Amino acid sequence: MLFDAKSRIERYFRHNPQVKTIVICGSYGRKSAIRCIGVILGQSLTVTMGINPSADPDVVLLDYGSMANFPEINPDITVITSCESDEEAKHFFEMANKSRHVLVNYNDVPQQYAKYLRNPEVTTYGDELPADFYFENHESGLDGQSGDIVNPEREHIPVQVKLIGEHNMRPVIMACAVAKLFQIDREKILAGVSAIRPVHGRMSPAKGIHNSVILDDSASTSATSLKYGMQALYNIQAPDRILVTDDVRKLAKIDYDLVSEVLILGSGATESANNKIKFFSDEIDLVNHLGKRLDENCLVLLEIPLPEIIESYIW
Repeated sequence: MLFDAKSRIERYFRHNPQVKTIVICGSYGRKSAIRCIGVILGQSLTVTMGINPSADPDVVLLDYGSMANFPEINPDITVITSCESDEEAKHFFEMANKSRHVLVNYNDVPQQYAKYLRNPEVTTYGDELPADFYFENHESGLDGQSGDIVNPEREHIPVQVKLIGEHNMRPVIMACAVAKLFQIDREKILAGVSAIRPVHGRMSPAKGIHNSVILDDSASTSATSLKYGMQALYNIQAPDRILVTDDVRKLAKIDYDLVSEVLILGSGATESANNKIKFFSDEIDLVNHLGKRLDENCLVLLEIPLPEIIESYIW
């Protein structure tokens, strides 16, 4: 080959200095961040995910998790969605310190890692103050979320979003902050926010068998997915809440006063002192149980792929 991947990327940026680059770093939440930035900026600009020599984009989004072959670059913006270790923090903030501007998730990047940040052009985003961009007047339910995104000038931007889970508002807030840096007008930002939808398998609501409601979170793989999924489950009014998972290590993190059953697949155990916990050795037994158990009163947080109980996705 005349040029390896790294050389082709270097040539691309050298020949296209007008293209803005945004690098998304994080232990988790990168895909959600990329989706939200792409949808909102895409209302006014041409945005591509990764390098596409045949395209003519205004903005290129780069996932730090797949940048092994990338040359040294100085991004226009680096976003840090989350951080779970000191080693990750060193790498993420090394990229951030080479950027023109940095956005940091105030909720999911522990304060202890701020010692690695030397770039003065930093904006924080999160659920509430003291983040620079935050969410206020928050209401949520099975139809999504509404409230005001508040910017550093304390301007309130009322939004309605087809996403479930307070944690899923953070990438939306961040993408609005990115849009402000690009001077996208308010109407375009609102149009982008309204167009955002969850990825199937990431807190995506679905109609389940027997008129139950399923929160499909089976594609989430981070260690914190259950924490945020359970918060969403607790916050939605339902007479009957059920968790379906395959990880017994998560049992200690559950508030059993707020759930009716916890169904565990393939754990190898057959009984528990807690009568709300039930174990199933195979998927057939689990599906058969759900076929008898589910009705219109049931709200299910599904942490494993189980298409047999899903009839259709709501969004």
